[in-house]
Amino acid sequence: MQRLVIEGVCAGYAGRDIIHDVTVDVPAGSMVCVVGPNGSGKSTLMKTVAGLLPARTGRIAIGDHDVTALGAPGRARARLAYVPQERNIFRNMSIGENLRTGVEFLGIAGAKFEERIERVHALFPDLASRHRDQAGNLSGGQRQMLAFGCALMADPAVLLLDEPSAGLSPRYVDEMFEAIGRVHSSGITVFMIEQNTRKGLENSQMGVLLVSGQIRAAMSAAALLRDEQFHRLYLGGH
Repeated sequence: MQRLVIEGVCAGYAGRDIIHDVTVDVPAGSMVCVVGPNGSGKSTLMKTVAGLLPARTGRIAIGDHDVTALGAPGRARARLAYVPQERNIFRNMSIGENLRTGVEFLGIAGAKFEERIERVHALFPDLASRHRDQAGNLSGGQRQMLAFGCALMADPAVLLLDEPSAGLSPRYVDEMFEAIGRVHSSGITVFMIEQNTRKGLENSQMGVLLVSGQIRAAMSAAALLRDEQFHRLYLGGH
């Protein structure tokens, strides 16, 4: 298990910061969900942690390993995996080819590769019997499961999830969060952003509220769900 540390991070585009002095300490083995209104900077935060966008200031670390200066490939080697919301699989390739691509650059092969394939199949039975099917023929939910599986092939210590329930039917939303729960139970630290605020927090241990690029609250997910002002503003309560 590894801790994820985000400390004093500012980042954005074209010289304009979207997130400002963001600090989040994600304990090893925990599940943390970042919520907030559209345009609050959630995706910018996720891309910065994943190494797709450089931090202008601040520090990002996985355990004791400072990865601030590393790009996405370096962070993957440091056991950080990222599942983006869109364009997260190769649709013209088979399910099996997608899973193999997820670890090719790490040189994983043989028994270790087969072991990881079996783990993904156990988590996502819908994929196990369709190994040769073209990924583009999968439903939206199955494609999201495949993207999740590709990330797990790299055996991450920290898993980043960008809107895992986006565009999924209610059935697949439940299945996705059940799978995330199983992955988390295996000892992987999970850091996600989720537009389905209630579902994301109900399935997490800690909730972080991001508004206008700044952290407005960080507490247990259950406490955030019980907060009257949060409930009124973001869950439509009265």
